[in-house]
Order: sequence, then structure tokens, then C-alpha cells
Amino acid sequence: MGWCSGTEIFDKTVAVILAMDIGEDNQKRIIRALADAMEDHDWDCQSDSRYYGHPLIMEVFYELHPNWRD
Repeated sequence: MGWCSGTEIFDKTVAVILAMDIGEDNQKRIIRALADAMEDHDWDCQSDSRYYGHPLIMEVFYELHPNWRD
């Protein structure tokens, strides 16, 4: 069973990261670390995120899960 309540944590954190003026590469690195850490703790509701479909977020998800492109 997954950790769907983690989606709220992901969304709130991503909102802050995307609002930061730190450059897209830095945003992506932080979001990738966040998603990876959350998935290590059984977060499996990525598609429930309000940021699912955002180009930067999808780039991160595709890096973590290359098979999602298929």
C-alpha cells in the first residue's frame, strides 16, 4: 500500500521550490531528491500531484522512471 497522503507534502514543497529564483537546474535537482526520498518511503501517488504534467516535474519523474515514457 502506498503513501498517498505524501502528495500534499510533495505539492506544498514543490510550490515553494518553483517560486524560488534558483534556476531550473537547481529546482530540478531538489525536486528529484524530494521525489526520490518520498518514493523510498512508499509514495506512489505521483499522478495525484497538482504538478503532475508540469514540464519540469515530468522531466524529474521520467529521469526517475524512464519506462513511464512508454
